[in-house]
This record gives sequence, structure tokens and C-alpha cells, in this order.
Amino acid sequence: MIAALLPGQSFAEATPAPLPQPLRLEAALAAIDADHPALGHARALREQAEQRLEGERASDDITVDAILNPRWIDPNDNPPDDSSNDSRALLVARKLLSDFGHTSGLVAASAGEAEIARAEEELAWAHHRLEVMRRYFDVLLADLAFARDNEAMASAFVSLERARDRGELGQVSDIDLFDLEAAYQTARTQRLRSRQAQRRSRAELGAALNRPGEAPAQVLGPVLPLSLPELPDLNGLLEVIERESPEIATRRAQVEVAQRRATAARTQHRPRLSAHAQLGWWNREFGTERNPATVGLLLEIPLYRGGRKDAGVGQATAERHLAEAELAQSMLEVRAAARDLYFEIEALLAQRDEAVARMDYRELYIDRARALYDMEERADLGDSMVQQSAAAHFNAANEYALALAFERLAVLVGDPALSAFPPDP
Repeated sequence: MIAALLPGQSFAEATPAPLPQPLRLEAALAAIDADHPALGHARALREQAEQRLEGERASDDITVDAILNPRWIDPNDNPPDDSSNDSRALLVARKLLSDFGHTSGLVAASAGEAEIARAEEELAWAHHRLEVMRRYFDVLLADLAFARDNEAMASAFVSLERARDRGELGQVSDIDLFDLEAAYQTARTQRLRSRQAQRRSRAELGAALNRPGEAPAQVLGPVLPLSLPELPDLNGLLEVIERESPEIATRRAQVEVAQRRATAARTQHRPRLSAHAQLGWWNREFGTERNPATVGLLLEIPLYRGGRKDAGVGQATAERHLAEAELAQSMLEVRAAARDLYFEIEALLAQRDEAVARMDYRELYIDRARALYDMEERADLGDSMVQQSAAAHFNAANEYALALAFERLAVLVGDPALSAFPPDP
């Protein structure tokens, strides 16, 4: 799912290709930019966790230090060498051989945090994909709303002009004319708001695709009705969520990491066994400690650390308890969200039949209105066209709401098969 870069190319250097025109939903989803701030934030957190892991892994690497210590002394009485230059140069290598499980515990905890960060980065992509889909549908609905409101304004204008003509003949009162004038101005204002919604929704879609200066002009909607996945049984859905929900899996992993941190806290004051080697040069070469080369082992055994150990263990234990509480709360929230989505999809599927019935009725009604208009028996063709556009908007809004609900369910469950527009494998 995460976009790849050319060899040697950084995310900052990658320039997204221009959006195709006209733009389709599949092309918009494929054009998601990895450099979008929301995705860049998740990526940075993942990189931070990976670097923290590398730091933990390298904590017991061999270290080599050069020590240069120029110094002047006042020799004591009768020294073997009465010079005052006591400078020295040392090359010291150290290697931790074992701390009896403390470092391995920290590495295991950091490895778990890195895996969590990778999972959260993938989840950020899924959420951003949902956001792009939502913004795309906003553009389509804004276009349909403008078509509806444009026809409503045109119909109000025609009614007003006809009334003015009749008013000149004394067939319409002034109060009726003012009423029609007010209705026309209301429709005109609504049309302006719909035009603004078109521009705003396109700007928001461009921003979601990380192209703030490239608002797509022509956006094509998918064929309606949408081909939707089958809605699973609610009880089976809840069972799957407890096993496979990415959010719950992340919370479980956080509990495991907190447990590893607590274990590491209990082992932080265990003995440390290290090997060291030293090469040295002294300006005044005498004394038992002034050997050109030494190799040895060092075992450090902590005897007393005051309350630091208990405090460290207590803090790590409290963090584990917090992670366990967040897991339990997340399980409740995810199950509730799944139930809400299930009921929402059920209602939208039922409303789908209502939308189709509205469309069928308005299509027949406008055919009759055209026939009556041609026979000059009635003059409500404009209103019939407005109602047909309103029915088309209602139908599309219901279809897009279904697509978004299934997409949210797919993200919640972690199953792309529940998406109306599943990503490429």
C-alpha cells in the first residue's frame, strides 16, 4: 500500500504526478501522496521507533576510546623519575558480555514498539484512503447539489418572469409578485452557496491528495448503483473484530511491550559482566599499573540502590496497567463502533430501495410533465426537473454513504474485502 520511491530519491524530492483529467475515484486513490503530512507524521514515528530499536541493539556493542591526559606533577621525594611530565595516552576497548537479561528485555520491548509503529503507519494509510474517498464523494455531491439548485433558480426565475408579464395585465397582485421575487432570491442565494461548495470540496480533495494548488476540475462518479460486498452477520463480525481488528491488535501489542518494559525494570540492577582491553603509553614509565597492554574481565554487582529499583518497577507496572485498561476500553469502543456501522449499513441498504423508488417516480413524473408542457396544459416542468435532480442527489448520497460505511468497517475489521473499492493487492 505504501508508495515506493526511485532509488536514491527522498520523500521530500518526490514530486507527485499531475492528476488525470477527468479524474476518477480509482485514479484519486492511486494518487495518494506518501508525502502528505498525515502520512509523513506516521512515517516519522515509525522511523523514530526503528532508530530507538537500533539504539537498544547497539547498547552492548564494543566501544573503543582514546584517552589523552597531559598533566604536570610535583614528584614526591626520591622518585625513580623526578621529571614533572606525567602525561599519558590510552586506547581502551570495552564490551558488555552479559547483563543477565536486562538488555535483551529492552531490545524486545523496542522491537515490539517498532512493530506497533509499522502497524500504525499502515493504519494511517487506510484512514487517509478513507479521507480521500470521503472528499471525492463530497465533490460529486456538491456537483449534484449545484445542478439541483441551478434548476431551482431557473424555475423560480421563469415563474417570476411569467408573473411579471401577467402582472402587467393586472392578473397577478403585487403581494404575489413580491412572494415570487423573494423565492427567486432565496433560490439564487442557495445556488451561490452550492457553487461555493463545489469550489470548497474540490480544494479539500486537492489538499487530501497533497496537491493544494491543483483542485480537480472534472470529477467523474462511479457507476450507480455501486457493487457492494455482502454484509456479514453481526455476531460473526464481532468475533472477527476481537481477533483481527488492527486497533485491538495494536492495543494488545502495547500491553505486551509494557510487560517487557516491566520485566526489564526488574532486571535493571542485575550484575554486569564486561571484557576490557587497554593499550597505554606513559611519559614516566614506572609503577604496577603502567603496563603497555592489559586484558581482563569486570563483574559489577550492585549491592544497594536505595528506592530507585522499586520506583522503576512501580512506574513500569503502572504503565502496564494503563495499557491493559486502554486495551479493555478499546475493545468496548471497537465493538460499539462495529455495531453502529452494522446498523447504519442496514438502514442505508433499506434506504437504497427508497432512493430507487424516488428515482423511478420522478422519472415517470417528469415524462408526464414534459407531455403536459408540450400540450400547454401545465407549466410545472421546471419544478419536476428540480425534484428529479433532488432524487438523483438523494440516491447518490445514499450510495456514497454506503461506500464510506463499508470502508470504515473494512478499516475497523482489517479486511479489505469489506471495501466497495478494495485496494490493489
